[in-house]
Amino acid sequence: MAVRIERGNFEDARLVRERVFVEEQGFENEFDETDADPSTIHLTLYADGRLAGCARTFPDPDDSNVEGSTAPLAAAQDGADARACWVFGRLAVLPEARRDGFGTLLLAEAERVARERGAASMRLHAQCRAAGFYERAGYEQYGPVELDEHVEHVWMRKPL
Repeated sequence: MAVRIERGNFEDARLVRERVFVEEQGFENEFDETDADPSTIHLTLYADGRLAGCARTFPDPDDSNVEGSTAPLAAAQDGADARACWVFGRLAVLPEARRDGFGTLLLAEAERVARERGAASMRLHAQCRAAGFYERAGYEQYGPVELDEHVEHVWMRKPL
């Protein structure tokens, strides 16, 4: 099976997220201002040329390692935003493409992209039912369980 991951195709990411989060899981507020932010990187995965999944990653807006902080910014390649922490999210794989490891590939690519831009850590707001997936990838839970719309979520983090 030929697998490729592209950056920057929000329209294909939108298709996957509509199908998984809105139609399948019943979320109403799936899209936000982060989607249009130029620092957000949308990843889309294709298996044998067919759209199979997506994710996004972006510099953490709550990172204290930003302009105005006394801490130095991490070095980044190509002038990208060099915040030390990045956020991962909106990981979705179409039902017919699940169980082929595509979620793991998308997560690994997002971590690679963030490290390339100077990230030292990644955090995410996982659906509690998916926490085991992230734990197997080296993430640890922190903070209380919270509701995001109607689904329990927990914050998780990992040093890169």
